[in-house]
Amino acid sequence: MSPASEIQSDVRVRPYEQRDRSQIRKICADTGFLGDPIDPVFEDRELFSDFLTSPYTDAEPDCCYVWEGKEGRILGYVMGSRSRWRHICHLVRRCPGWFFRAVFGFFFYYRPSTRKYLIWLLFRGRRETPSSPANAVHFHINLLPEARGLKGGKLLFDTFLDRMAELGESSVFGQIVVKGDRRTDRMFSWYGFKIIDRKEVSKFREHRDEPVYLCTVVQERVRNPTLKKDRNRRLLLSFHDFHPGSRAQIREQMGFCLSRCPGHASVLVIPEYHHGHPTEKCEESLALLDQWSREGHDLTVHGYYHDRVGLPEESWWWTRIYTQQEAEFFRLNTAEARARIQLACDLWKRKGWKAHGFVAPGWLHEDDLEDVLRAENFRYTCRIGGVTHLQKGRTDCAWAGTYSLRSGWRRGLARLWHPLWKRIWGGREIIRLSLHPADLEVPFVRRQVGLLLEELARQGYRSYSYAQHVEM
Repeated sequence: MSPASEIQSDVRVRPYEQRDRSQIRKICADTGFLGDPIDPVFEDRELFSDFLTSPYTDAEPDCCYVWEGKEGRILGYVMGSRSRWRHICHLVRRCPGWFFRAVFGFFFYYRPSTRKYLIWLLFRGRRETPSSPANAVHFHINLLPEARGLKGGKLLFDTFLDRMAELGESSVFGQIVVKGDRRTDRMFSWYGFKIIDRKEVSKFREHRDEPVYLCTVVQERVRNPTLKKDRNRRLLLSFHDFHPGSRAQIREQMGFCLSRCPGHASVLVIPEYHHGHPTEKCEESLALLDQWSREGHDLTVHGYYHDRVGLPEESWWWTRIYTQQEAEFFRLNTAEARARIQLACDLWKRKGWKAHGFVAPGWLHEDDLEDVLRAENFRYTCRIGGVTHLQKGRTDCAWAGTYSLRSGWRRGLARLWHPLWKRIWGGREIIRLSLHPADLEVPFVRRQVGLLLEELARQGYRSYSYAQHVEM
């Protein structure tokens, strides 16, 4: 497989996190000279990247997105500034330090090429910067050379634009370097942009035979009209059965799904899966759950043991065929149900997580359990056919799109069930997709889910957790 194919096969776009800062700064310096490293023109990489990236990563991190490849490597980023005032305030605070560093380097250790760059910046830089619109979001985007021209870059930028549209921003602009006539008005218009100003940048004359221009490009739009007209369109995305043994599978599922339909999700956590190794005793699992909680994902209580060990035999259909002896809360007496829920709540409190919701294994629980959940201040629970707002006493009808794959005949039915479910539920305002750990390891499921998510994203859907949904 070629390097480009490897990058293409693992596309994950996500919001910026503080741990990405150093990689973003390196990409900025590595691409600062017409897509190549800035070093021949300006040797102080730290000052260069700080000036160009910190007004976004430090002042408005919520408007930054990254394209993450394998092993956490950042392949590109896009950053935006919605507040001109916040941007200017950051520059005012940082400029004295930058100025003194540049002056010291100019007189004591910078090379001639770096001194020329500073002289150009001081005497010609402002005059050679094209004008910009007053009321628009300013964006700054960079990709590593090996990532240019691949679908991840488009997905990265589309995710940013969709988020700006969702926030009500109708105009975005950027200042793009153009070499000679390689990028024309026609090319920018293909992507929905128009050039409003262009100026030649003289600092590149000694490095390039052809003229280099800096262009201000603007997109005035509601990029995807459905985002404003149908702002209630949402995909309720949940990943079931998180425990130490399923950690890697669910982490991969999270990346796969949110790279196609960005947003947030609910992770259904089992404290002690099948009476085995407790989730609380697994440092890797706790670290991942902590990370997801900080990123705004919803950690849902999903039973306690997720099995029926020690419970009496009940309905053969529901406990053996439908759930394979995992319907923990099916016909469970109220006192025992309350005790297990309290154990889970104690774990959430110890770890500082918010327990917004409870979902019983197999979506099977007794009606009076909802009173227990309300008393514990849970906001929601689910059946397979809908989401119940516990505090409001309302249920939103939304049948979960899910798979049962543990035998050959089930896989055959699942292959047929998905198109039927999609036909019935695929165009509604609220769509639910509920995945179990091994689902995406089955090729036809991975293909069906991937196509569904990409289609929903094009239609203006975003992924929401159950907790976000019940608060809207």
